[in-house]
Amino acid sequence: MKTAVIFDLDGTLVDSSPDIAAALNKAFAPWGVSELTAPEVLGMLGGGPRALIAQALTAIDGPLDDESLDEALARYSAEYLAAPSAKTEFFADAAKVIPKLAARGLKLGICTNKRTELADLLLEHLGVRAYFSALVGVDRAAYPKPHPMHLEQTMAELDVTPEECVYVGDTAIDQSTARAAGVRYTHVAWGHEIEGNDTRLECFEDLMPIVEPPGSPPTV
Repeated sequence: MKTAVIFDLDGTLVDSSPDIAAALNKAFAPWGVSELTAPEVLGMLGGGPRALIAQALTAIDGPLDDESLDEALARYSAEYLAAPSAKTEFFADAAKVIPKLAARGLKLGICTNKRTELADLLLEHLGVRAYFSALVGVDRAAYPKPHPMHLEQTMAELDVTPEECVYVGDTAIDQSTARAAGVRYTHVAWGHEIEGNDTRLECFEDLMPIVEPPGSPPTV
């Protein structure tokens, strides 16, 4: 029986693409380039802020030299920090299932390539921060995803082993991270297409038989 569930954040638990798109468009405005939509941005998430900036500028034919990337990242960071959660919402039934998992005694964590401060603000805004005992953003990870040490650090903070843990994500980066760390991976149905036969979650309620197999005693 599993004793911990660790989640990716953007694209897995929450749809933050409207707020991220707004911040990107404000950051890129001085260059007079076309604006990005939330669905376009959603497909770019998962690799961390600098990778996001590079993908976004490529998509709109913006400048890609190092100086421009640094400038865009700084402007984006300021814009996003100023308004990180105005339009961000949970995917599927996350708001209901997170408290349900915690009530069954499961340890919950976040392993994300989002910066820790922003992840913390989002979870507070959505009213679920208190349920997560570990939150390891890209800035707290010595080696961020897809390196397994990012997930291993999150497990260490929860005091669980790979055998006791499930990792839930939405990208091939998440899948690779989990496999390298020896952790069971589950992929949300609204995520990116991936290869392999990993468990697919149509909703977060689908986690319940994974963490509490039929016939197992209740945890609370």
